[in-house]
Amino acid sequence: MGAEDRSNEELVREVEALRLRVEELEVAARRYRAMVDNTALSVQVCDANGRVVEVNKGFEKLWKLSLAAVHNHVILEDKQLEPSGSLRGVRHAYATGEATRLPVIRYDPRRTEGVAEGTAGWVASSIYPVRDAAGELLEAVIVHYEIGEIKRSEEELRVQNEALEEAVAARTAELSEHIRLLHEQQRSIRELSTPVIRLWDGILALPLIGTIDPARATQIMDNLLTAIVHHRASQVILDVTGVPVIDTDAASHLFETVGAAALLGVHCILVGISPRMAKTLVDLNVDLARMTTAASLEDGLRQALTRRIAGLSRRGH
Repeated sequence: MGAEDRSNEELVREVEALRLRVEELEVAARRYRAMVDNTALSVQVCDANGRVVEVNKGFEKLWKLSLAAVHNHVILEDKQLEPSGSLRGVRHAYATGEATRLPVIRYDPRRTEGVAEGTAGWVASSIYPVRDAAGELLEAVIVHYEIGEIKRSEEELRVQNEALEEAVAARTAELSEHIRLLHEQQRSIRELSTPVIRLWDGILALPLIGTIDPARATQIMDNLLTAIVHHRASQVILDVTGVPVIDTDAASHLFETVGAAALLGVHCILVGISPRMAKTLVDLNVDLARMTTAASLEDGLRQALTRRIAGLSRRGH
């Protein structure tokens, strides 16, 4: 089993682990929705500007209000919250992103500007800001606990809410880390499958292993051209010993790479051509005039060194 096969197996295992993590995250999300999508708790969601954008059935039951009745209400400007200190708590939560417990208050929607309907009630409330991965505030979730019915359950529900939020945050962090590792592994696999090796001053080798598809051909060209510029190379040995099949597309990709290298003034030597591959190249009418060929990497290096010595001699004269 080759290094590429082992890498692919590791990638499959990582993807499976990632799938399991996503399923766990979905379970946590469903639990959270099950808690808020009921009539036991009043929940409203406000956007980053404090405008009400969503309410649940518990909100409608507690306040006898629909979303349509409060959709223009901006909680950051609600003067009815000011005497109790609730407005200060709301603005603190928006400014800092910290979950904040608000004071107990008797709230009457009919005294709220732009609403003028509903029923009053005594509630304790908590506000939970929601941020994106960059730390920007997206929205805030406000939960109301009706004092007359909840009593001790108020604190229990708050603890459960916080525990669920922590679980979702932890699972999200784990998922993000797995995705980052997956991307790094994919990048490492691509780089390992197209290594460019410095054999001598001005001489590079590119050993190719496996099938050359369009995505890999792009990686090969990018890696090679970058290495040519970095090492100031004048010659490149392309070793195709490990390429099982050369078809029309693979040959086209290979010679596009050779052409790009030639534009940088680099001479290419193709080594490791098998009898079967040679017959395929002939059948495909591939023009090999743009490069030198050699039977093995050793022969290719010998040719490259000879060209280098000859070039140095000419410059000396």
